Amino acid sequence: MLEKIGEHWRAVLLAVLVHAGLAAGLLFSLDFLQPASRGNQGESIVEASVMSSEQIDAMAAQDQTERVPPKRQPEPGTPSTDTADKAAEQQQAEREQAEARRAARERRAQAEAAKRERAEQAAAEKARAREKARAEARHEAAEKARQRRQAEEEEQKQQAEAEQEKARMAKEEAAREKAAKEKAEAQAKAKAEAERAKAKAEKERAAKAAEAAKAKAEAEKQAEAKRQAAAEAARQKKEQAAEAARKRAEAEARAEAKAKAEAAAKAKAEAEAKARAKARAEAKAKAEAARRAREEAARQAAARSQLEKALAQEAAGRQAAANQRALAGYIQAIRNKVEANWIRPPGAKDVTCKVHVKQLPGGQVVNVRVVNSCGGPALDRSVEQAIYKSDPLPSPPSGNLFQSDIEFTFRPDS
Repeated sequence: MLEKIGEHWRAVLLAVLVHAGLAAGLLFSLDFLQPASRGNQGESIVEASVMSSEQIDAMAAQDQTERVPPKRQPEPGTPSTDTADKAAEQQQAEREQAEARRAARERRAQAEAAKRERAEQAAAEKARAREKARAEARHEAAEKARQRRQAEEEEQKQQAEAEQEKARMAKEEAAREKAAKEKAEAQAKAKAEAERAKAKAEKERAAKAAEAAKAKAEAEKQAEAKRQAAAEAARQKKEQAAEAARKRAEAEARAEAKAKAEAAAKAKAEAEAKARAKARAEAKAKAEAARRAREEAARQAAARSQLEKALAQEAAGRQAAANQRALAGYIQAIRNKVEANWIRPPGAKDVTCKVHVKQLPGGQVVNVRVVNSCGGPALDRSVEQAIYKSDPLPSPPSGNLFQSDIEFTFRPDS
């Protein structure tokens, strides 16, 4: 081994210098001092600038040109340097350059993959932050609406207590308290059911998301294994070709002197043919990689489109359900105020009727109509008076829920 290194010391020295130059170029091209962006919430991200394959090839060629020692002219009377040794050194240098370019391309691919992964992680963090902010806003709005309804109900109750006669107030107060208790229990039960349904839906959505993430990770794992297998096969093939070339060079070096010129010409022709074949193979591999990249980009774009569509549909469904719940609460608040202002006629029991109310945006009552009788003209008039007495009616939680014409069932005994 030492004899072989001694025979080809120029090629060995050149390979070491080329690798050192490439490592230094890649090291100084990295920027470790970029500040962390706000999108990463204070976490610093190392940004690296990746050198193109043309820059790496140019650097390797320049380094080779600068570090190859000048050829010494033979002194008069001494035999010329062996031509076969020169050819072997040239082939060794070409192999070192090819290996350096391949290593640079692999490092560039790894840096680009790391950059894409960091970008995806940052996007996921932003999406989680936005979802958390929206959830907090919804919770705060619901709490404010609950406090507002509670204040209105308290005010209504105080007004009813002040307006009722003391003698009849005790008896009717007991009935109202019973009805309010039953109503609160029903509302609490409905709320618990809604919360259980919501928790179930959230659990199912999380399970689906976890399953999708698992499938994606498995696909990426299989793709990485396939890529590594292809890279190992290519490396072994290249090593076999290099070993065969080395053996041919050694055999040619031991050939007779009269065949040296012919052997050198033949070796040069073979090297040129191999270079052309290698260039064609690299061009074909590059085209295949570009095609796979385009297909992967198209697949990812389609997946993103489907995900965005599903998220939009889910958000629309949640908004519609929220509007429906808010509208039901708004009508319930109107009915509560009317029932609180209603003065029960003597002997009235199990009163039930549907009423139609026309109002202005400020809650001012314009017209009241009993759709089906409550059981007699006196009962109908008492219900109409309770509605007019409730002017202005409660305001909706938001402007888009306001309705000028409202129908609800007047059922104070339920």
